[in-house]
Amino acid sequence: MSDSGFSRPDLPNLISTIRSDLLSRFETDVVLRRLDAEVYARVMAAATHTLYGYLDYLAKNMLPDLCDESWLTRHANLKRSPRKQPTTAGGYMRWEGISAEVPIPTGTEIQTDDQINYVTTGAQEFNQSERFLRVPVEAVSAGRAGNLDDGTPLRLLSPITGLPVTGYADSVQGGADVEDLEEWRSRVMARWYYTPQGGADPDYVVWATDVAGISRAWTFRNQNGPGTVGVMVATNDPDNPAPDAARIAAAREYILPKSPVAGSSLSLYAAKPKPIPMEIALAADSEAIRTAVVRELKLTLLRNGTPDGRIYHSHLGDAISRGAGGGAYRIISPDPDSDTELDAGELPVLGAVKWSSYEGG
Repeated sequence: MSDSGFSRPDLPNLISTIRSDLLSRFETDVVLRRLDAEVYARVMAAATHTLYGYLDYLAKNMLPDLCDESWLTRHANLKRSPRKQPTTAGGYMRWEGISAEVPIPTGTEIQTDDQINYVTTGAQEFNQSERFLRVPVEAVSAGRAGNLDDGTPLRLLSPITGLPVTGYADSVQGGADVEDLEEWRSRVMARWYYTPQGGADPDYVVWATDVAGISRAWTFRNQNGPGTVGVMVATNDPDNPAPDAARIAAAREYILPKSPVAGSSLSLYAAKPKPIPMEIALAADSEAIRTAVVRELKLTLLRNGTPDGRIYHSHLGDAISRGAGGGAYRIISPDPDSDTELDAGELPVLGAVKWSSYEGG
């Protein structure tokens, strides 16, 4: 195994080595295909090869950086860092212009145009003055796919008298996929390097990122006065890093029993996205190149964005160069002579991109 400095002999070499050793001890140079020594050599080499394979397997899995998923579960459990499980999106289905309250049974089935299923989970709310009715709903399956933009059409699978079949999503958020394997591995490895210190700044980062749907966090000591702690949390979504209110509430409830700070002195809040609009001129322009450039820019902003930090113009240029395959380009905006500054509560996201042709010169 090259990563451990151990070189595992392959099966032909084992056969050759054992055969030579046997023949030398038998004091014979005659090698016949059916000679007993040949049979012994192959049987012993096969057994030895299996043992070497198991040692190779153990060397790979005894530490979390290279281990298989099943072994990572074991390492994570020892460090009390289990994999974040998927969460279910929830919110409301809303109808406007409703003149009278209409009973909606719990468990009523609802579906989007993309065949994502929801069910009602409680009593409806009717507002006579504003003439709207809404009912709490929850996705049938856990995962990010259950999150909906406000205004997304939702349709009743079985009509209800007095209600249009179509309503609209209202704050249907909170769904998250099972934690990515490599993100989980990074969290487990971080536990090897860091030991909790009873409420030190890094403790809050560890506690916050243990919560499903939260991938990044920053601690601000004495943010609201002496003895207070502010924790800003974010997701790894390159387009909208701000977690919803449900995730922030879950993170607060998870941290409070562990934190030495009284509840009134602990504040958790979502990062505020700061869009960075760009105008880029490309010498070689195509839809595929534009897609690659946008992808690299988003990854760069995700990787380098920190609150109260700076996005360097050179980093944006490197991202464009990678996406354009090394082709010529020019950044027209933001201003090439200045970097982008971030406030303490901000994280960068890619804004609208305007494209033009680069003629050189």
